[in-house]
Amino acid sequence: MARLALAWISAALLSLVPVTILLQGAFPLFTVLWLVVPLVVLLRTHNASSLGIRPVPWRTLVAVTMLNLAGLLVLYALCESWSQAYAALIHRVLAGKPVDVTFGWLVRVAGVGGWTGMLLMSGLVTIFAEELFFRGWLLLSLRRRMSPLRANVLQATLFTIPQSLAAIVISGTQGLVYAVVYSWLANGMVGGWAALHTRSIWPSLISATLCNFMLTAWLR
Repeated sequence: MARLALAWISAALLSLVPVTILLQGAFPLFTVLWLVVPLVVLLRTHNASSLGIRPVPWRTLVAVTMLNLAGLLVLYALCESWSQAYAALIHRVLAGKPVDVTFGWLVRVAGVGGWTGMLLMSGLVTIFAEELFFRGWLLLSLRRRMSPLRANVLQATLFTIPQSLAAIVISGTQGLVYAVVYSWLANGMVGGWAALHTRSIWPSLISATLCNFMLTAWLR
């Protein structure tokens, strides 16, 4: 798994410059950080499991991923119906200049190609980087030092701090919903639960990628 992890992280990093140029987008500095730290750890330890990159039995993977995804969709459905927080963020990001390298595919590439590009970019690069850093390396590192609950709360809180920068661009109530419910509770705590249960990033990565894709298709 160490070779797979090394190849994936390296490819994700190397893709950022050409994708940014292709989309005429904003270079994702946070994504670089989320990838570089685990890469350094991997090069030092040769232990992909410490990053949450490890095999998971299929039954466990499917069951935990379904629960993770269901938790995300329920929370988003309950809050989005009245807050429109994610819709506001998507509309602001799609209208932004330079474009975001995840959502920018929908602006620069028409039709199926744009949706395919967004799905691949998020699942293989941007959301992968977040899950690798927070639900992988950080959460598993914290778990070795404290209880599972404390570790999960702390990683979710730290994850929410940079996510709050996105919340600033939308209105007060919508920004609060995005930061507290979507970032901290849904992706942070629920995704962290899945990562702790399997000691891997696969359930949270799959769930976050699919949820982002479905919400964007629904709300755009």
